[in-house]
Amino acid sequence: MEFLGNILTVDLTRRDIQVSRFDEELAKKYLAGRGFNSYQLFRHVEKGTEPLDAENLLIFSCGLLTGTQVPTSARLHVSARSPHTGFLGSSNVGAHFGAELRASGFQSILIRGRSTKPVFLWIDRGQAEIRDATDLWGQNTWETRARLWQLLKDPKVRIMGIGTAGENLVSYACIMATKGHAAGRTGMGAVMGSKNLKAIAVRGEKTRGDLSDSVKRLVRNYGEEIKEDVHYPYYSKYGNSIFVPWASDMGILCTRNYRQVQFEDAENISGKKSINYVTRPIACHRCPVHCKAEIRIEKGMFAGTEGERPDIEPVVALGSKCGVNNIEAILYLYNLCGKVGLDAITTGSVLAFAMDLYDRGIISKQDTDGLELTWGNYEAMEAMIYRIAAREGFGAILADGVREASRLIGRGAEKFAYHSKGLELPAYDPRGAMGTALGYAVSTRGGDFTSVYVIPEYRWSPEKGREEFGTEKAVDRLSIEGKGRLVKRCLIVSAILDSLGLCKVPALSILGEFDLKREAELTSALTGWQMEADELFTIGERILNVERLFNLRCGADRNEDRIPDKFIQEAVEEGPTKGMKVNLEPMVDQFYEAMGWDTDGNPTEHKLKELDLWEDVTSLQEVEKPTVREKA
Repeated sequence: MEFLGNILTVDLTRRDIQVSRFDEELAKKYLAGRGFNSYQLFRHVEKGTEPLDAENLLIFSCGLLTGTQVPTSARLHVSARSPHTGFLGSSNVGAHFGAELRASGFQSILIRGRSTKPVFLWIDRGQAEIRDATDLWGQNTWETRARLWQLLKDPKVRIMGIGTAGENLVSYACIMATKGHAAGRTGMGAVMGSKNLKAIAVRGEKTRGDLSDSVKRLVRNYGEEIKEDVHYPYYSKYGNSIFVPWASDMGILCTRNYRQVQFEDAENISGKKSINYVTRPIACHRCPVHCKAEIRIEKGMFAGTEGERPDIEPVVALGSKCGVNNIEAILYLYNLCGKVGLDAITTGSVLAFAMDLYDRGIISKQDTDGLELTWGNYEAMEAMIYRIAAREGFGAILADGVREASRLIGRGAEKFAYHSKGLELPAYDPRGAMGTALGYAVSTRGGDFTSVYVIPEYRWSPEKGREEFGTEKAVDRLSIEGKGRLVKRCLIVSAILDSLGLCKVPALSILGEFDLKREAELTSALTGWQMEADELFTIGERILNVERLFNLRCGADRNEDRIPDKFIQEAVEEGPTKGMKVNLEPMVDQFYEAMGWDTDGNPTEHKLKELDLWEDVTSLQEVEKPTVREKA
């Protein structure tokens, strides 16, 4: 049996399904998952193709190691041109769908075209068919999953589907794999909805490949290292939302739409509070951490609420960012977002933006359908979430994110719309963490932490900073020195993990090594290829350059590599980061230099030849070539 699975290509317009082999040489150049997806977008999505056009390509790809016996090998990557940003659309999800897809014989699904009516894709042990989903249209993600289990007569079938937000083309609609696992950011659910594709259901063969004793030992050792690490008990019991108070103490916790950097009720919304509602921990495929959990609220206003426990980003987005200090309200709102199919991070961000405007008198009850969008008003938040998913009333204004909403509202609203490349900024105020600030600016999918993961600036010692990046200041979160090299390293490592299908929580949050040595060992052992860490770093850099070229084709330039003026011009007024603001431009220059790009952020001919990308760029025919310059 060959290690790589097949590629399933589905044309919904023609109702045509094709199966092809996943090319091994391409895998050695881009791995799978995110790397494969980014290459396919670069090669096949032409300039001028709009995100909701039928011609936009929607790709679901297992990582190279997804579904294997490697611990944490659960991840699936979803990509398309984003309707939310206009640039690279990129989301990563765990749970069991990716492993099941791999067990069905497929490494990737490429979806083109648009069906004339609602459909779902059914993949059953290597066979695929397009089925009618008219009766599913209008149902939320939980109802869709239950109905498909009934229809397919198998509650173990793994499903990824959209809710009403995706059907209504809300630009930040997500795709749900379980009640709490989402391919969340950049609006992949809207792309799916634009194609009239309600869901993908998959059932695979339950096979277990034979591993040699040495490979079994390597796999076992990785799992044991994770469980023996000092950080493991916190993530395993509480999930990463236990670090909400830490972020507040550090003076970086987004509070009331970045008005403050500390939240007076941070302890009330941490993982230590949500643990009281956990009914059982749950884990993704082959994961020893089981940081996810099922929850139930037994009494009070939210009695009967069931679902899954959120991670730190949704907790902050729906909590401190909106001034909400009630953990039960956050649990309820998070699971509501999952039901209707909205990215909880952007949803919390647009609600905080609207609350900020309401508090400043820029909008009023007359604008908001009579809702009082005051800080902490979770009842009004609930009502607005339903309006956003349905594109009704003021919800229609908020349904395309803060960038577009601020343009429609006017009256100075743009000043309070905090995003990069159109993607709302996440939990940490960038003025208290310069590497994070640079990551928000230069991430290929926009304002983001997860695809950058600048953990070293919070955890590494000055000695390690000097050893790895040439200066102790690289891991001083309040210094801009060395941040270009630091962020380049973190971006590459993140891209590799997304392409291998390994989770970043154990690899980076718990173990935090960022050297790709273990990943190279696991890749070599499972594939039979000889892969060194240096080769993975080259592949990661190649992926980042391909993504940069794709964004350039979509209209990006240096002006998009920025963060809102607030964080550059206004100093923090309180707490341990008092007086801090971001000196961004020198860090962007550092980053471009570290990447081997020119001063405008264009990959140079020299760099593309070094990464074996020049032929890919120059061989494009139908697709317009992005700008490439030689470095001066």
